[in-house]
Amino acid sequence: MKETLKETPQEKKHSFLVRNALVALGIAFVTDRVLREGLNPEGRKLVRQIIVKAWTGSKVSVAREVAKLNQESKLSIHIDGQKHIPASGPTILITNHTHGGPLNNLGQYFEMVKEGYDARRQVVDDYEREPFIIVQRGLGKVKPVRILSGLFYDIVGGAFNCEIVEIPKYNEKGDIINSQNLRPAAIRRVVDGGASLWLPQGRERDPEDFEFPEKATGFLRKINYEDRFVQLVPVRSIPDKVGI
Repeated sequence: MKETLKETPQEKKHSFLVRNALVALGIAFVTDRVLREGLNPEGRKLVRQIIVKAWTGSKVSVAREVAKLNQESKLSIHIDGQKHIPASGPTILITNHTHGGPLNNLGQYFEMVKEGYDARRQVVDDYEREPFIIVQRGLGKVKPVRILSGLFYDIVGGAFNCEIVEIPKYNEKGDIINSQNLRPAAIRRVVDGGASLWLPQGRERDPEDFEFPEKATGFLRKINYEDRFVQLVPVRSIPDKVGI
C-alpha cells in the first residue's frame, strides 16, 4: 500500500467548552489514574500539572518537562546509542518499541527525546533541537473511546509539538498496514534542521527484537526524496527488570 502525505492543521481549534480550567482538571485526574503506577506522589503531581498546562493551551517541552516524570518513578529506562547523536543537523533517531518501563511504556519515548535534545547542543532553537514524536490520533477501539482519546491526543500532542497521524491498523504480526496521513510539514521539520524520534516497529517488541516491517521504509523514502544526507542514528531503549 502506498502511503500518502496529507496536509492538515497541526493543532485543531477547540472551543472554550472543551479547553477550560475545569475540564483540564478532570482530564488531569483521569490521566493521573491511568499513569500513576510506579510514580511517587511528586511524579503524580507533575503529571497533573503538565496535563493542565497542555490542555489550557500552553506549549510543553517533552525533553525539559515531561521527561522529568521518569525521575519520579521506581521503574527506569536505559538508553543505548545516544553518544552517536550529532550535535546539529537534520536527524532521525531510529528507535525500538519495547514493553515496560515507567508511565505505562510511555517513559521510553520521553527519555529518548531528552537524550536527543541533550545531544543536539549546537542547535539554538528549541523547536528544532527537540526531536518530535509521531503519535496516533487516539485509540482504535470502540467509537466513544476513539473520539475521546482522539481529542486528548490532538490537544496534548499539539502542546507537546508532536506530529499527529491517523489511528493505525495492524496485520496478524502487529505491523501497521494502513496509510496514516503524515503531514508534508513533518518531513520539512527534519529536512530543515530538526530531528524526529521514529519507531518503525508496530506494536511493542522485545528489546532484542530489531525486525522492522517492510512498510516502515516509507518514512525514510520521503525523507530521502527531500534530502539524502539526513543523519540516521539507531537508538535503543531497554526497560529495567522491574518494568518488563
